[in-house]
Amino acid sequence: MKIKQHIASFILLIILFITSIGTYLCYPLINQAIQKSNFEKTDISDYVTSHLVEYSYASDFLLKQNQDPSISLLDYYQSPPDNFNESYYDFQYQIENKLDEFYQKEDIFFHIINNQTQQQFSNTKDSIAQISTNKNLQKKYQWYMQVQFNEKGIPSIISTSDNEYNIYSLDSLFSYTQTYFDENTQKDVTLHYHPLQNITITLAVSDQLHMTSPIGSYLLNTSRSQLHLYSFPYIFTAIFICSIVTLCIPMKYLLQNRFLTFVMRIKFAFLAIIWITLATIMYLGTAIILSGTIQDQFPYFFQQFGIEAMEPYLTPLVNIIYFFIFYLLFVIFAYFIKYLFHKGLKAYFKENTCTGWIITQGYGSMNKVIQFDLEDSINKTVLKIVLFNMLIIAGCSLFFVFGIFFAVVYSIIIFILIRKKFIDIQTDYHTLLQATKQLSQGDFDVQINQDIGIFNPLKDEFVHIKHGFEKAVEKEVKSQKMKTELISNVSHDLKTPLTSIITYIDLLKNEDLQSHNQKHYLEILERNALRLKNLIEDLFEVSKANSGDIKLDLVDIDIISLIKQAQLECQDKLEEKELIIKWNIAQEKIMCHLDSSKTYRIFENLFMNISKYALAHTRVYIDIIEKDKHVSIIFKNISEAEMTFNENEIVERFVQGDKSRNSHGSGLGLAIVKSFTEIQGGQFHVELDGDLFKTVITFLQSQ
Repeated sequence: MKIKQHIASFILLIILFITSIGTYLCYPLINQAIQKSNFEKTDISDYVTSHLVEYSYASDFLLKQNQDPSISLLDYYQSPPDNFNESYYDFQYQIENKLDEFYQKEDIFFHIINNQTQQQFSNTKDSIAQISTNKNLQKKYQWYMQVQFNEKGIPSIISTSDNEYNIYSLDSLFSYTQTYFDENTQKDVTLHYHPLQNITITLAVSDQLHMTSPIGSYLLNTSRSQLHLYSFPYIFTAIFICSIVTLCIPMKYLLQNRFLTFVMRIKFAFLAIIWITLATIMYLGTAIILSGTIQDQFPYFFQQFGIEAMEPYLTPLVNIIYFFIFYLLFVIFAYFIKYLFHKGLKAYFKENTCTGWIITQGYGSMNKVIQFDLEDSINKTVLKIVLFNMLIIAGCSLFFVFGIFFAVVYSIIIFILIRKKFIDIQTDYHTLLQATKQLSQGDFDVQINQDIGIFNPLKDEFVHIKHGFEKAVEKEVKSQKMKTELISNVSHDLKTPLTSIITYIDLLKNEDLQSHNQKHYLEILERNALRLKNLIEDLFEVSKANSGDIKLDLVDIDIISLIKQAQLECQDKLEEKELIIKWNIAQEKIMCHLDSSKTYRIFENLFMNISKYALAHTRVYIDIIEKDKHVSIIFKNISEAEMTFNENEIVERFVQGDKSRNSHGSGLGLAIVKSFTEIQGGQFHVELDGDLFKTVITFLQSQ
């Protein structure tokens, strides 16, 4: 039943995990498709060449600054006009940004050499000046370019990794002049830059990019469109599978999913906003998490938290969890469509939209106002309190412009809340009062199942009183029944031997009685006197055991030896009926911590019971079984008479298997066995199967 109840949840979880893991396993295919597009190096060339002027001047400045630290950007790169404005400082600002990139030593690296003085400077220890001929460096850097400036400042490309890209505009880039229109003077103003002469600059882009760097941000943003493009078929397929599976699961199973049920309780407006926001953000984020994984950016992220060693495990886990949540949104969407058809558009609008809730609540509030009863005592009391409260608030609110309005609104709210509370208290009180009346009339079946507010402590005490009455009555009825049975059974069992004794005493008074009759009568007297003695002793023993007024002398005893000793004592009785004892024991010795005399009496009574009621010429089986530090002793025999009683009756006091009471038993044998077993911490019960009579005793073995 529980499996059927959660079958929808199991299926959805399995599908979500399969699609999430499948999407992650498709990353190599997505990356391969992007590589085939061959846009990456072109993007790097576009970015670097668009900032080549700034990179060149920044590297030249660092070379000059390495020779003379007093050089500043303001004096070196430009010859400012008489009325220079923001453009002059804008170029300086761009140079400073490129200097910051060089200082960070993350993604863009440079090497510059003066071709006349052979002075050189670089922000990397790698010899990137020889990158065009060094294969190892070409593996470490995904793109490079070497630009040489002659004595006239004319640039030319010596080598580049992007052989398919034609850079044709270097002359226009390095014109060393810039003309702009000055709005203040309404004239064109020309800025003149110092030319770059007799230098060779090598620029290289690292194989691993940082998303926070300018070039990394540019390239990653450029490739995100490709990531969305090439990952869309796989993501769409996973969404389609999750949606179809959700739509195919029967609605009766989906309704048992607590998460989906909780989501459907959210009002439609809020649900739509939350869903659209999450779906949009997570779809846009797929490019980030794809690029972070494909371009191996996660190690840098985990390094900030000191858990880079866990990267091989955390990266797949993050991706799978991300897409699990993303696809779960579409499972919710598919379930929403199905739920809408199941519930009906009208019912959904009424219960699950803000507009429907406002209409329903407004209609209910209007009915309450119309049905308001001023004659009701509770309404009057609460209304007086609220009006008094309103006057106080209104008096305090006279100092404010809208104080009266807020006082009225506040008072209405207070009235509704207080009145509801009073009604709840009154209802709870009547519930408790009605239950008390039923209890006082002797109806003990009354129950208070609902919450009764402030009277809950009284409800708990009421339940205790009810149970106490029931136990007391049950105990008293049982006591009276036992007294009646005791009087009836004891009077019968005592009267029979006592009557026989009186009769034979009278016969012995006859002086003409012959000697052989006299001897016979004395044997009968002795037998009945002994029976009377045993009956009285058994009665006292049962009474002591039930009252707890009995002392136990607990020692470690061999339970098997004790049973065999009891058998030996009763062997004569067993042989009279030619009963054969069959033993089934695994060990020759089993120790238990018990009272030896009381335990001996238990087994003696069982053997005596067998000798009285077992069918002659049959076998009696004794099984001793050890299990979980307990030992069970099982006696089995075939009953001579038909057993018309049940298992519980036969162990009661003064109950005999022979209901005609023609046997010489007192009816206390099994009652003594049960009492002596339980006071020693054991268990005793009787099992009946046709004519098979079985008694089972269980004791705890010694440690």
